[in-house]
Amino acid sequence: MPKLPKKTREEKAAESHFEVDETDIKYATEKKVLKEKPKEDILKNVTEKKVKPIIKQKISGTEKKYSKPKKEELEIIENSKKKKRKRKLKTSKISKKTTTKKVKYSIPKIELKEKGYEFIITEKPQAALKIARALGVATQKNFNKVPYYEVNRKGKKIIVGCAVGHLFTLKQNIPGSSVPIFDISWMPNYLAKKNDFTKRYYDTLLKIAKNAGELTVATDFDIEGEVIGLNVVKYICNQPDAKRMKFSTLTEKELNNSYENKLDSINWGQAIAGETRHYLDWFYGINLSRALMNSIKTTGKFKLMSIGRVQGPALNLIVKKEKEILKFSPVDYWQVFITVESPKVELKHTKDIFDKKELKKFENLIGKEAFAETKKTKQSLPPGAPFNLTTLQTEMYKFHNVTPSN
Repeated sequence: MPKLPKKTREEKAAESHFEVDETDIKYATEKKVLKEKPKEDILKNVTEKKVKPIIKQKISGTEKKYSKPKKEELEIIENSKKKKRKRKLKTSKISKKTTTKKVKYSIPKIELKEKGYEFIITEKPQAALKIARALGVATQKNFNKVPYYEVNRKGKKIIVGCAVGHLFTLKQNIPGSSVPIFDISWMPNYLAKKNDFTKRYYDTLLKIAKNAGELTVATDFDIEGEVIGLNVVKYICNQPDAKRMKFSTLTEKELNNSYENKLDSINWGQAIAGETRHYLDWFYGINLSRALMNSIKTTGKFKLMSIGRVQGPALNLIVKKEKEILKFSPVDYWQVFITVESPKVELKHTKDIFDKKELKKFENLIGKEAFAETKKTKQSLPPGAPFNLTTLQTEMYKFHNVTPSN
């Protein structure tokens, strides 16, 4: 409840002089006033405690009397202050030179051994485990906490090793952030980025490759999987090509079938397409993004901006379409409909009419009779294109209300 405002001394004095009416007493409430307790009853539950006396400490010190300084002494102090002000502080500027290390990657000099084992390269650790178990009796081994598998398949020794996605990336060969830069090359991730976790996987694959006699790529059969496999074969194993396992599921039956029917070469169409995508990311995306950020720097500001190989052309199409919409000027046109009484059907003229004068040729059709015939024709329609993941999920939701998460 809000506190009532306190009455002033004048208000209290004024109220004491006003007589109380009988009507006011009707709404008044009587309250009993408690009798004042004696002092003994109040002090019943009180405990007495002795208070320690305060000890006064003596402060020892020496007194010093200051005499008023003479006029001559004050003039000497002022002159010395003026001399100090005239001195200039000499500061030495330390110029920091930033140097960028130019890192070069040299491909390991590895040759396949005549009596070496077969080295199967997979894309992920989980895929390596499933492929090893499917092909024969598998024994897990570790190097730098990275698992690889030694497989005995009917007396043949196979080593299954794994990457962890892309182990290599494109990096510029010259320092700086000038544009455009086209001098780029493949380099291990651990050299491009400090403390990159892929170094352990790189070292494990390098160790296995040293005693290998045959190479087989068993990464995902798509563009990115082909690039991952190609880079391991080319930049770790120092080989121009390798055999290829083609599979779509990691079932035992399909993996054994893909091993027995290996392709003699990697899929170069997918490999070149994947490499092209990575190079375009640099040539188009990174160069234009840097140029855009450098232009913003000229205004004294900085902002991270991106123009990718997809974003740039897509934005260009949107801008062109928007300009066409802004230029569009609406034009009046007419549509002609006719109603047939028996059977009652509404028909529409096949063309839109932009010249109003042409409407006159439809005026004399009212009330006239005409003959109509129905023709049946056969048409062969080719089957639709196979579903990709996006169209399959769209159709499943459209007809069966099945969402991608289900």
